[in-house]
Amino acid sequence: MNTKIAISSFWPVHPDLVSKIGTTAPGYEVIDISANPTNEELANCEILFGSKGADIVHKMPNLKWIHAETAGVDMYLDPKLALPTDIILTNSSGAYGISIAEHMLNFTLMLLRGSAGYFEQQRAHTWKPMGGARNIYNCNVTVIGMGDIGGRYAQLCHAMGATVNGVVRSPRNSKPAYVDKLFTTDQLDDALLNADVVALALPGTGETVGILSRARLASMKKGAVIVNVGRGSAVDQDAMVELLQTGHIGGAGLDVTSPEPLPDDSPLWDMPNVIITPHVSHGGRDNTAGLIFDKFARYLDDYVHGRPLERVVDRVVGY
Repeated sequence: MNTKIAISSFWPVHPDLVSKIGTTAPGYEVIDISANPTNEELANCEILFGSKGADIVHKMPNLKWIHAETAGVDMYLDPKLALPTDIILTNSSGAYGISIAEHMLNFTLMLLRGSAGYFEQQRAHTWKPMGGARNIYNCNVTVIGMGDIGGRYAQLCHAMGATVNGVVRSPRNSKPAYVDKLFTTDQLDDALLNADVVALALPGTGETVGILSRARLASMKKGAVIVNVGRGSAVDQDAMVELLQTGHIGGAGLDVTSPEPLPDDSPLWDMPNVIITPHVSHGGRDNTAGLIFDKFARYLDDYVHGRPLERVVDRVVGY
């Protein structure tokens, strides 16, 4: 039986992807996890592509490489999975920045302009100016997590006239032209001062859980808004709810929550100053999926030719 490449994707397995794999790695056979392959087929899998297959890794004793179709890889770093250290783990960082940054900007503008309240008025057939709309121009925007996603969002905000501060895990030798100032994580409290918008684009790691704590949320400028597209666990959600209710936090745009799906009884659902999307900021096949498939094909070419893979995940830091 031929060596297998298993695909466990959020999207249906596209013929273009199968064709690319066939051209790049002609000695491998592609199997679709959603088609319920046999245990014998799984046992012959050398490569796993996708982010839905963490629960079947233990059925793949010959697995050598996992390429996650997501940027975050916490599903594979879960201690319960106990992924063997000799399995190479890569991710799709770099494929999501365009779509998610646009989603973040959409959240930002809607929150600053009070769009959610006007949507409610529209449904009620009410014509009533609410006032209080703010511009992103001259806004102070703090971006926590300056990778591909956070960096692209920072560029968009800068282009619209905002002052942008970025927060990174460790010091960098240079600062991007679109960032006014770079802070490191241990300087986060300073980075939050006077921020009108606090945006999070963080992976799910031990270091990021609860990074926007109750104390930090309370220290934020009154009326500031939060945008979160990374992981819901990065924010103390109970504290955020309370501060949204009191008006200390002016609004929140959340593509991620804790837990997911957001429970039916969460007060966040009914808040007029909150916009919720169900973890969909990554977009769809028209753009993001194509970039992911192209990245996997490039990595696969390196793999079959014995070249080092780009951006292997550091399992200590989590990305």
